[in-house]
Amino acid sequence: MLPEVTQFQDVVPLVNDTGVQFVDFALTLEPRKETGGEFAKLADDLLVRLLTNEEDGTTFYEPEPNKVERVSKPYLDMDMESSLALLDRQWVPIPFFRHMPPHRFDEGPSNWSRLRLVALDTPDVDGHTHRMTIAFDTRSMLKREGTAYLAPNEEDVRSGETFKLALTPHEMGWFMDLAWVKEWLNDLYREGHPEMDQNELEDDIKALHPQAHYLNLLSLLWKPIPAERTQRKPKVRVPEVRLVGKDASQKTPISVDLVLDVGNSRTCGILIEHHEQSGSGLKQNYVLELRDLVDPECVYNEPFESRVEFSQTFFGKDHLSVKSGRHDAFRWPTIARVGGEAGRLASRRRGTEGSTGLSSPKRYLWDGSRYTHGWRFNSAYVKADKEPFATAAPFSNLINERGKAIYAVMRDDEEDDLPVFKPHYSRSSLMTFMLSEVLAQALMQINSPAQRSRQGNIDVPRRLRSIILTVPPAMPLAERSILDERMREAVGLIWQGMGWYQGEDDPFEPVEADAPSPPLPKIRVEWDEATCGQLVYLYTEINENFAGHPEEFFDTLARPEKQQRDRITLASIDIGGGTTDLVITDYRIESDERSGNSSNVHIVPEQRFRDGFRIAGDDILLDVIQTFVLKSFEEALRLTGVSSPDAMMSRLLGGESLSAQEQVLRQQLNLQVFTPLGLKLLSYYENFDPQEKESEENPHVITATYRELLGDHAASEAVREYVHGAVRRDVKNLSATPFELMDIPITFNLPHVHKAFLGDGINIGKTLGALCEVIHQYSCDMLLLTGRPSRLPGIQAFLRKMLPLPPGRILPMQNYRTGNWYPFHSNGEIDDPKSTAAVGAMLCLLCDQLDLPSFYFRTQELRPYSLIRHLGSIDNNNVMKSDDVVYRDIKANENGTAIELPEDDETKVQVRGGIVRLGYRQLDAERWVASPLYTLELTESGKDKYREAVVNDGNGNQPVVEVELKVVDKKDKVGLISDELKVSRVSSNTNKSFSKSDINLQLNTMIDAGLGDSNYWLDSGSVKRK
Repeated sequence: MLPEVTQFQDVVPLVNDTGVQFVDFALTLEPRKETGGEFAKLADDLLVRLLTNEEDGTTFYEPEPNKVERVSKPYLDMDMESSLALLDRQWVPIPFFRHMPPHRFDEGPSNWSRLRLVALDTPDVDGHTHRMTIAFDTRSMLKREGTAYLAPNEEDVRSGETFKLALTPHEMGWFMDLAWVKEWLNDLYREGHPEMDQNELEDDIKALHPQAHYLNLLSLLWKPIPAERTQRKPKVRVPEVRLVGKDASQKTPISVDLVLDVGNSRTCGILIEHHEQSGSGLKQNYVLELRDLVDPECVYNEPFESRVEFSQTFFGKDHLSVKSGRHDAFRWPTIARVGGEAGRLASRRRGTEGSTGLSSPKRYLWDGSRYTHGWRFNSAYVKADKEPFATAAPFSNLINERGKAIYAVMRDDEEDDLPVFKPHYSRSSLMTFMLSEVLAQALMQINSPAQRSRQGNIDVPRRLRSIILTVPPAMPLAERSILDERMREAVGLIWQGMGWYQGEDDPFEPVEADAPSPPLPKIRVEWDEATCGQLVYLYTEINENFAGHPEEFFDTLARPEKQQRDRITLASIDIGGGTTDLVITDYRIESDERSGNSSNVHIVPEQRFRDGFRIAGDDILLDVIQTFVLKSFEEALRLTGVSSPDAMMSRLLGGESLSAQEQVLRQQLNLQVFTPLGLKLLSYYENFDPQEKESEENPHVITATYRELLGDHAASEAVREYVHGAVRRDVKNLSATPFELMDIPITFNLPHVHKAFLGDGINIGKTLGALCEVIHQYSCDMLLLTGRPSRLPGIQAFLRKMLPLPPGRILPMQNYRTGNWYPFHSNGEIDDPKSTAAVGAMLCLLCDQLDLPSFYFRTQELRPYSLIRHLGSIDNNNVMKSDDVVYRDIKANENGTAIELPEDDETKVQVRGGIVRLGYRQLDAERWVASPLYTLELTESGKDKYREAVVNDGNGNQPVVEVELKVVDKKDKVGLISDELKVSRVSSNTNKSFSKSDINLQLNTMIDAGLGDSNYWLDSGSVKRK
């Protein structure tokens, strides 16, 4: 979407040293009708765009303020249409200089502002046809005598100097004469005329055509002067700017908290400002907004894809900017993109060497091993012969080859503490890159002039005070601790990359001389997503519907047979992209004699049960693709005459081994065609009402072609050729039955989809059935459904069919009326239940800070605890048989944050040469699906010993290596680790002596039994059933 255009005052304050900041403008242009430029040639091969006296028609320019130089015959003329076409979507440097009223300009800063004009595909809601973005690099430079004035300096900040666009020859002629600026404009001209004869091209450049196009562009920003005798208004008003300091030496910054709900499929965030007035948190919050760095005229303020792609950000021609003398101008601090921008990059990737990203770094959080394939920059929108290694400053100087922050690499670790040369970042480290980019965007947003203008106190800088991350209820605490570490590294790397921390030690434990400025935010990884969804419901009911009286709400909600009317039990099923979780919590009112029936009482939570399964929204999508989408593709292949459609589908979108190029094309075929078709089907199904008759508003059957559903340009030429080539090689007489991928017809039969949800057609049904069984045991007062998949009619119908509660006590949070306090509300209702986790975490934070009026919730009672009660080996279906349980009835320590494994001769994991998958479950029932946790295997030295091992007991027994485990004690580390395990002792029944170095214990929470790379279907593109 397009960003909201802010109407600024005459002077816009920018916060110093906050990186790149953007200011957006909207224009209405008709390129063919816009007045072209006539130009006079000055000395030193410089052009000036002539002005026109509209009363007498004479042309002139101003060599000095209020002095007119008439020109009878122009040296050159250039139409506006060709100028706008040439410079469309191109960053160009602009002359935004220090202004000394009324008419004087300093010679600089010369390299701190750039402009980009974009013609919109369709006009915006106000009818504007173009968007203009001006970017400022707000970092200041030291003032040195005899050096060029390239960027604002600290003296400019302290004295409140203003900077203004300079457009006349005497103001900016010297800027146009800079070698790097000339070369920039000449390069753009060459790139814009690839078919032109080389000699003719160079003649145009000598004739100063590039300058003419550039001056035409700048003329759109021109404010008419009296000598023009015109009533014409400027196309756009560009205000002056000034820099304000970011620290407390000038004005005390406003504290901001960032709440993030990072999911396997989507992520959303909220920013909360804390102004001086009480209870401002609910009034001064806004949704995290991502700016697209490939198309910076676009921003995204909805929950966004969790996909991450390596991609360099350029604000024009960096190789020429360096020639100005400023080597790091407009350097974006991170090397990865997220959200819709990452999805677009992934689907348009051209290269085949290495990998460029992941569908979800959270899914691979466990994998800290070296990624042997290596990582490359996605060059989908960059003209490059091959994709370069994914290393670029400043990160390339701050991380090692596994993607770990160098300051975090302990000197006694095996990891290399040298800066990365070839990137083999672990897949776990991609969470650091993702969080770094989200953090960089948040830091830019809180201090952007538009956001400060909307929130008030535009002259006051903002400072990030804390970061709150929500987690799935069933996430192992070892994995939760890794998430905490990744967030800390992301903060440390951003602070180093922005120059806010100059030390070499851990910035969270700096020596006093190297203290970060601004201070580092506090990081909290405490509250689970399902409980946060419950808090949204509690707060809304009590404060919006019961006027702040929890006792009245509890009495109303409690079941009729319940004796304790001051206690309720809420259950939540939270269906995300990667996990489906259940939380059951008791809430009681804690009052005393003085409170009586007052609303001034505490609500105290007590979790009764929580668990989760790794089957969720992405698995629903895969089921839908396999069951309802691929049938159309298979039928099209059959009708075309393909001898074995099933075999061809296995090659094109199955799990067969392919060349590197074909692997990329298979992934793109899925990303460009089949996943969008599956999502399209689910979007239709979300709005399907099985109780209503078919109508225009409620269609039951939709028939269309791939092209009609996805658009003409959904599939790239390479992807189409990947499919068409395979068909041509199989079908001898293809001309008789022509085949076109995008013209394949498909029918969405929504009643059939609904039937699949209610039957066995969608795998999540088994998971929901197990959770309903637990809910029934706890006599809950209300069941809440959260997460985007909870919108699906089949999910809601299945749960009502299972009857864990009376149907009236099952509440989907979709369309739940919250009122306007809810940051993501649509007409006062929740449109996307994904957002409940982030909003609930915001409420938890405000309660913890005692900043939520008339609602007193005891957040400190929400303590994380380990769900590992039975640990053992699991099979390929993630089932742990009773005989495979190694550690039973595992207990937690006194504070509930660390497990204690029993130590006896029976508690040993047996390894018989292969890989053992270790998992856990909470319930002592074989049918309760276990969650994968570790893999245990012999190292190369262990395998050599095992091959030579001999059992000398005379009974013919096979060699067995027995491994004892214990809980890792990492009290000295930052973060919470309570169920991370390590090998404590190794023995065997053989003549060989095995040691701990012969065993590799690797965290691995992937649900499938496939080892090695363990690529998820969204990363591999393998969507066909085996």
